[in-house]
Parts: sequence; C-alpha cells; structure tokens
Amino acid sequence: MATKKKTEKDELTKVDTTHADVNDGMAAPEQETLSEMEKVNATAQDHITVVIPYCREFAQGRELLYALRSWQENVRFGINVVVIGDREAWFSEEITFIEHQRVSDNAQVDTLAKLRIAVASPEVTGYFIWSNDDIYVMNPVALPHIALPKVSGKLVPMRFKGLYAENMKQTAMLLEKNGLPCLNYETHTPVLFDKERLTAMFERFPELEKGGYLFTSVYYNSHPYPTQPVYLDWKTDQVLLPVVSQSPDENKVVDILSRKVFMNNTVSGYSSWLEKFLDKCFPVSSDFEN
Repeated sequence: MATKKKTEKDELTKVDTTHADVNDGMAAPEQETLSEMEKVNATAQDHITVVIPYCREFAQGRELLYALRSWQENVRFGINVVVIGDREAWFSEEITFIEHQRVSDNAQVDTLAKLRIAVASPEVTGYFIWSNDDIYVMNPVALPHIALPKVSGKLVPMRFKGLYAENMKQTAMLLEKNGLPCLNYETHTPVLFDKERLTAMFERFPELEKGGYLFTSVYYNSHPYPTQPVYLDWKTDQVLLPVVSQSPDENKVVDILSRKVFMNNTVSGYSSWLEKFLDKCFPVSSDFEN
C-alpha cells in the first residue's frame, strides 16, 4: 500500500481565506479529553487515515475526484486515503482501495458495514477521519478543525422523510432508552473516530447490527468524555457551506467560503455549475489520480 505522507504547503487556496476560529465561545474541555487530543496529535505526527465510503451507483459526476484534490491541497497534516466500496478507473496507487459490495438499500446499514471494515483494516490508523465523496476541504485545516464535534441541534425525525426519518427515530429511541443526549451529529462534515471507542460502541449497542441507525450520533452522544460541540448554522458559523441550489450566486459563494473550511452538496445541489466551480477551485490533479 502506498501511504500518502503530505508535507505542509506555503501556497494559499484558490479562495482567499480568513481562518476560522471554531473554538470561540467553547467551554474548556475536560483534562481527559485533552489527553485524548494529545494521543491524536501523536498519531498524526506521521499520518492519519481519511476513510471514504463510496458507492458509484449513487455518486454524482466527479465529486470524489474533487474531494480528494481538496484534501491534498488543504490539509496541513499527513494523510493516507482509504476508499471502501467501488473503484474508479482513475484511482492511483496512493489510494488504498477495499472492495465492498453494497449490502442494503438502507444507506445507514451499508455505511455501518463499511465502517466495520475500516475498524478492522490495518491500513486505517487507530484514530481516523470519516468523510464522504461530496465533502470538500475549501481552506487550510488543522486536525482540530475536524476533531471538534459539530451538531445541527437535536435529533428531530419529523423534520425528515422516508427511511432517513425512520433511522433517526430509532436512533433517538436508542439514546433515550440509555439515558443519553439526543444531539444530531449527522452534519455531513468530516468526523474523527477512534477504533477502540467504535469497538466499545458496537459492544454496548448490539442493536446497531439489526437496522439503520445514525451511528455518528450514537458514537458522540455516548462518548465517555463529551465536550461542548459546535452548533452549525451556515449563515453564521465558520465551518460549513452546504450547496443545495443548482445555480447559486457564485460571488456570494466565494464570499461565504472565505470564512468557511468545508463545503458539501446535497443531491439537489449537484449541477454543472458546481462541477465548474470545483474545477476552478481545484484544477490541479492530485496524487490520488492516475
């Protein structure tokens, strides 16, 4: 396996940035959490793994290609990339590819199966970053940008429809049954996982294997040393811009991104405009492409 060991760059990104201070107003973390962050930093001195579950059937355009370009350009620590799922013809040897056939039409069931593969893989570091093919790193980030937990309020199933709403409902019921908080950590941003804590989660909640649960919310709500999360609101936070429109005002997008570190797109937000915009931001091929 070829490990991508990335060194710090001096260039600025295509979008001029004002660095986000996502810790403003945060409560001081407990000493135990500080010790954990020290362990994370020690792991990342060499590299830390970015794991991306990938299903070609549901991919739109070249999302994954631009996502990987954004990781190479804007992370300020060493990474290696593991893709679990389907292979694209353009993958280079810098990607560790683990084939995995989709096991369910329920996305949460399928991604949980891929998460278990990540936990078992020796190519994935003990602490690792879990991301998606439609999440882009738009400005330079350090590991704390990702390690800091983020929420979008509480788990409120009635705000959603279909299978996702059902998954959220049973996730909330599981957490309530165990006397745990019910915050919604499903923010479509990269998150930091610990293999040991994931294994403990699987052991504590065997129900996870029986159906679709929002496992990121289970993981963070059951964390033994919780910290105050960042509450996301795209109009005011310095973290995330979700693209939901087919043709947004590009000048406004560029202005907003000057204060953000991540961008994602919904299914409805993918368009020819978005692909052209991503190509402007990340025109140079990454080491992850042939």
